[in-house]
Amino acid sequence: MRRIDLRDEAASLDAVIVIDHDLFSCSAGGTRMLEDVDLDEVARLARAMTWKFAVCRVPYAGAKAGIRFAGGDRDAVLAAYRQALVPFREIFLTGPDMGTQPADFVTPELDELPLWAQSHEGLGMDDLATGHGVKAAAESALAYLGRRLEECTVAIEGFGKVGAGTARACARAGARIVGISTVQGLVADPSGLDVDEAIELRVRPREELFELEADVLVPGARPDSITIGVAEHARCAVVAPGANVPYAAGAVEALHARGIVALPDFVSNSGGVHLYESVDSDSDPEVALARIEQLVGEAVTRTLVVAEAEGLTPLAAAFLDVRAYLKAEAGAGDELLDELVPI
Repeated sequence: MRRIDLRDEAASLDAVIVIDHDLFSCSAGGTRMLEDVDLDEVARLARAMTWKFAVCRVPYAGAKAGIRFAGGDRDAVLAAYRQALVPFREIFLTGPDMGTQPADFVTPELDELPLWAQSHEGLGMDDLATGHGVKAAAESALAYLGRRLEECTVAIEGFGKVGAGTARACARAGARIVGISTVQGLVADPSGLDVDEAIELRVRPREELFELEADVLVPGARPDSITIGVAEHARCAVVAPGANVPYAAGAVEALHARGIVALPDFVSNSGGVHLYESVDSDSDPEVALARIEQLVGEAVTRTLVVAEAEGLTPLAAAFLDVRAYLKAEAGAGDELLDELVPI
C-alpha cells in the first residue's frame, strides 16, 4: 500500500491518497470530500476498488482519495487539490465520489463534456451508472430466487449520488420504493413513495430504514452500515449495496445464515467503473446505461452460480474471482493475494 499526503496550508488543503498495491502501473478511484474522512476509511475504500476493478476485468490498482473539509472556501481547496495531483496523474486517476461532483474534475478547455460528466434527465451519469448497476444487481439476484423486481419492494439508505440513481432506476422498472433515508431522517410508505418528491421529506429516524419490510435493501452511505444487529433483524430477500464496504465484520455470514442474498458491494455497485471503461464515450446515455445493467447483471449471476456450486457466500465466491484475475493478469503470488483478498 502506498500513502500520499497532499497539503497546502494557504488553501487549507488536507488530503490523502491511498494506492492499494503496485501490481499495475496505474491506479484509480474517486475522491471523497467529507469533514471526518480518515486514512482508515480511504484505505478500505482503495482495497474495495482493487476488488471492483478485478471483477470488472480492468487492469488498474485500486485507489482512493480523501479530502478532509469541514467548511471554508471549497473552490480554493479543490483548486489546490487538482494542482497537487499533477505530479501523480500518470499513476492515479480520480473523479467524483461522496462530497464531490463531476464539475470538480472537468478541465475548462474541453469542447464537450465526457459521458461520465454529463447529466441525463436531471441526474449525473456517474450517479445513474452506479444506480442502474445496483438495480441490475438486485434484479439478477431476485431472478435467481425466481422473483421479479417489478413485483418487489426496495428500501434505500442514502438519497444522494447513488441512492437517487438507484431509486429512479428501480421505480422505472416497476419496483415500489418503500423507504429512503438521509442523514436528516427516513421517509417510508409501504404503498410506495413518489421518488421525485421523496428528497423533500424528512419524518422518521433514519436508522429505522433497516427495520422496514422490503424485498431489496440498498445500503448506500458510509462503511459498516450493515452491522451484525442489522443483519440479524433485516426483513429482506436481497441486499444490493450501492455503498462501498457496507458490511461490518460478521454481517455477511449472519445474512447468509438467514437465507438472505448479500451481494458483494464491489459487484453490485460496479456500474461507475463500467461507465469509464466498458461503454463507448460517445454512447447515448440510455444505451450506455442498458449496457452497464447487462454487465453488472451478468456478473451477479456468475457470482451466485459459483456461490451455490461451492457452498459459499456470494462475497466469498466473488473473492475467488478477484484472486483468479489478479493471479492471471498481474502474476500476483499467493502471499500477496492472501494480503489483498480475504480467503
